[in-house]
Amino acid sequence: MRIGTITFHCAYNFGSALQTYALRKYLTNLGHDVHVIDYRSADFNGYKIFRGIGVKSFIADLLFLPGNLRRRSSFQSFWHKCFGLTSRTYEGADAERSLAEDLKDYDALICGSDQIWNLDCTLGPVPPFFLSFASDGTKKIAYAPSLSHAKFEEKNFTLEDKKHVSEWLNRFDALSVRELSVAGQFQQLTNKHIVETLDPTLLLNLEDYRHIQAPQPPKKLEAGKYIFAYTLWPNKDMVHYIDKLAAKRGLTIVYYSQKPIRYQSHAINVWGIGPADFLTLIDKANCVISNSFHATVFSILYGKPFLTFGTEKSSSRMRTLLVKLGLPEKHLLPPDFEGGSNVEPFASVLNMARLNNLRADSERFLNDALM
Repeated sequence: MRIGTITFHCAYNFGSALQTYALRKYLTNLGHDVHVIDYRSADFNGYKIFRGIGVKSFIADLLFLPGNLRRRSSFQSFWHKCFGLTSRTYEGADAERSLAEDLKDYDALICGSDQIWNLDCTLGPVPPFFLSFASDGTKKIAYAPSLSHAKFEEKNFTLEDKKHVSEWLNRFDALSVRELSVAGQFQQLTNKHIVETLDPTLLLNLEDYRHIQAPQPPKKLEAGKYIFAYTLWPNKDMVHYIDKLAAKRGLTIVYYSQKPIRYQSHAINVWGIGPADFLTLIDKANCVISNSFHATVFSILYGKPFLTFGTEKSSSRMRTLLVKLGLPEKHLLPPDFEGGSNVEPFASVLNMARLNNLRADSERFLNDALM
């Protein structure tokens, strides 16, 4: 079958890129001809080298220009190598019309995964992420998009929005989400049954990632001699804990941040790397400290010692991930964690039989939807 997938593929975000790769790779492994639709929603403007939103942002963009150029090059190289992008980029007011014309002959269209249905993230529903452009004769499938929140802000989910979302959902042939616990606000808009499926990064085996990771860590880092601290929105408690752990173990801190983080221990900022380097940094790390869902996923898949700092928004889905996989919840630290001398990252053996059972339901969903 000829299949198109649509998601946040073009965000300069490791999780977004790797979940895009994972779904396409899974489907191509089944023998399908799969293309990632190169659709750029308004959110992509935030990733432009010069954002054009004022004097202060222009000065900041100039200051961070070298690292941002490296980041753009690293990500775009990965996209072109791994995504099978459509030959045309779709953006702006004419995007829906062009998508409808160019993709009318596709056998199936899949939206997902990532937070394309998190309306507080997208500031309201984005029609192409609900396959608004798909023809009646094309199979329409939602695979594991995330709503993230149990209730959206009213300004992002108005009565008019609900009417449109209901119309779009009722056109789908198969509906699934990543977290069923927050899907109620969509389920009430359709009689079609919404089920839960795995994040696509969990559909692949480790070898599918080793095949695309960089051969060596960046910056000539030595395997096993560093902590990979992938800390989105780090707070002082995280920084303090990572500093103490690095000093105790005699390790370098490797982190990823546009703005330098002031660690006391020896630290190296790898801002500008791409998804292939991200995987290698996890693979070769002594341990991984993060507050990221996908850094947690890949720490598990690569069998690394890890700890995940919970946040007010992410703790529940991190815990759900660990419980589903049968892993100790001690990997997850509470949002108010202030450090502790006895708390150290540890590895847990992934029960592959359990993961394969979880995969089976998601694989069955996709196979049935594509029949």
